[in-house]
Amino acid sequence: MKAARRKTLSAVDASQLNTRLQGLTGDANSETTFSKSLACASSVDLSISKQTVASSRPLSRSHQGKPSSSQRRHSMFFSSQTPRVDPRPLGDKSYTSSCIRQLISFLSSHGFDSVLSPKTLAAPTTKDFAALSLFIFRQTDQNFKFGSKTEDDVPAVFKQLRYPFQISKSALYAVGSPHTWPSLLTALTWLVQMHVYEEEARRSEAKMLYVEPAVYFFKYVSTSYRYFLAGDDAKCEELEREFTTEQHKKSTESNVSTLQLEQENCELEVLLASLARESPQKSAFQSEKESFVRGVHKYEDNLGVMKIFTDEAEQHSTHARKTINVHEHHFPASHYDLNCLNQRISTQSIDVAKAIFTDEEIQKQRESLTLIKSRQANVESCAFMAEFEAEQALADLEGHTKSYNVAARKLQLLPHTAKYANTLCFEAQINTRAQKAEMTVNLNFKTVVRSTVKTIQNIHVQHKWNAEREYVDFEQTMQSCQDKYNEKCDEANGLTLKATRCETSYDSERKRLDNMLTYLVKDLAFLENEVVKLKSSCEANACETETVLQDYQVEYDKCITLCGEEMLAVQNTMLAALDALMGYKQQVQDVLVASRSNGASSKFQKAIVDPAVVDTSNIISRVRLHFFEKHADLSSATW
Repeated sequence: MKAARRKTLSAVDASQLNTRLQGLTGDANSETTFSKSLACASSVDLSISKQTVASSRPLSRSHQGKPSSSQRRHSMFFSSQTPRVDPRPLGDKSYTSSCIRQLISFLSSHGFDSVLSPKTLAAPTTKDFAALSLFIFRQTDQNFKFGSKTEDDVPAVFKQLRYPFQISKSALYAVGSPHTWPSLLTALTWLVQMHVYEEEARRSEAKMLYVEPAVYFFKYVSTSYRYFLAGDDAKCEELEREFTTEQHKKSTESNVSTLQLEQENCELEVLLASLARESPQKSAFQSEKESFVRGVHKYEDNLGVMKIFTDEAEQHSTHARKTINVHEHHFPASHYDLNCLNQRISTQSIDVAKAIFTDEEIQKQRESLTLIKSRQANVESCAFMAEFEAEQALADLEGHTKSYNVAARKLQLLPHTAKYANTLCFEAQINTRAQKAEMTVNLNFKTVVRSTVKTIQNIHVQHKWNAEREYVDFEQTMQSCQDKYNEKCDEANGLTLKATRCETSYDSERKRLDNMLTYLVKDLAFLENEVVKLKSSCEANACETETVLQDYQVEYDKCITLCGEEMLAVQNTMLAALDALMGYKQQVQDVLVASRSNGASSKFQKAIVDPAVVDTSNIISRVRLHFFEKHADLSSATW
């Protein structure tokens, strides 16, 4: 037999149900309001045009006379006479600076193209505020555009995004004033926090691939309890069936996965044992592999050295070819001079003194030639070294120019449309064909580049100073956050202790309820057996009572016929007695009349009258007694 379900609220009065639900939804919906507000904000179409802005204006006069039910409900909770007061410390400078930091971090992390600083956001212009709000609105809707009037669109968008406080149009005409900017800054910070919360929620949902059983169970309990309060038994049963099927499915999947893991573990154990048996051979192979790897590295190093040697040999060979080519041009002239000298020597007549003199001159010429050759070799070596140093210096210069161009791009000096370029070209280029050293590079680094870099350095020093101040502020805030974190840790420890206590109480209460449930199940089985027994006994008693009732019905019919006959007889006797009584009365009256006329005595009258009176009373009493006895017999027979 199926156990009796708990009683729902379907039979409760509507007024009682509404009061019960109002008291409950006030606490239940407070937890989901923050998440639903962001969902509403993301689902709202922010492409505001003239029609959407006009839709936020008041209705026509025909509709203003008949407020709808939603307007009446809204007027009950949010009256226009008492606007909400912003509880945030708008006049606190630390609070506004923290809002500015949150806004800067969000904009810089999401690709805002303009340069932001706390100083500019301390008192922005109307154009800056429009750019900021447009960028943040486009994080929700990429196709969003402002209408003709930004002052009308911004309050309408915040109203559609369910911003809890009102933004006046007059505040948007003077954005940077001290009494209007904090409220607008907190509104932008609220919207930024909504976006950050949505991003974190999406990341957590993406990371939560596995739902814990406790979370799934409490979700099932909350939804079933909501349906229970609404009085919807069908959805409760359907949810229960879905929950049981899902749990069975998960249990089967977990069993299958555990079996698969056990099988894989067994296979891995077998493989591990086989690998342990084969470890000596593999160690030998590994040592041989390591030796091969070392040999490969050694050969690679040797190849690198050989490449260096081959490069140097190629350079020497190219230089030798050049020198050979140069000397080959002088070979014909030297041959011609040699032939001429031979001819002159053959035609000349030389004596001993002249021969000795010529030999000395030849010796001197040879010495001078060797000296010239040595000097030529020194000059060629110096020229080669100068060319090599020039090429090396040119390569170094090219490397320095590349590093300069990279640094200039980092400093936003390149290209000419950069931030600090001021339409000037700061790109360094090398002219390898320049005749002078000053014309090798196209820039004057001492005057133009150094002054520009100096200005950039001053700007960055100012930024550094501001960053140091912000760092000090961050350290102070971090210290305060550390203190708050310690407090929260203490609170968390207290909550964990409380949670452990609640878990122990929950376990004890669960055990108690399980015992009570088993006891109730036993009582229910006993009651079911008793009901079955009573049903069988009642059926037997019903058959017996039907037979007795039929017998009594027959007797009742007989009694009714007898009573009818006796009533007829009694009526006949009563009629006869009444006739006799009337005749006797008439006789007595006649006697009395006769006695009055004759003047009889009173004694005679009494003697005549008393017997008649006695007889009539006896007759009436006997008739009544007979009637009542018959009536009593009839009633006893019917019962």
